[in-house]
Amino acid sequence: MNQTKKELSYFRLKLEGYLRDHHPELMADSAFIGARADLALSSYCDSVAQGFSHLEAEAMASEILYQ
Repeated sequence: MNQTKKELSYFRLKLEGYLRDHHPELMADSAFIGARADLALSSYCDSVAQGFSHLEAEAMASEILYQ
């Protein structure tokens, strides 16, 4: 696998779309985007594991993604 390719992530793509529209100056900060997407994914997985619905888990993850 080529390590230079960007891993496709739902939360990464969602955050990039938001930043593109609202904070274009942050689009070049790939470390920030990756870290925030990873936190959102972890939150989503943890929430589902704790018994929350997928919609509830996504709402919780989105709060982390956009903070």
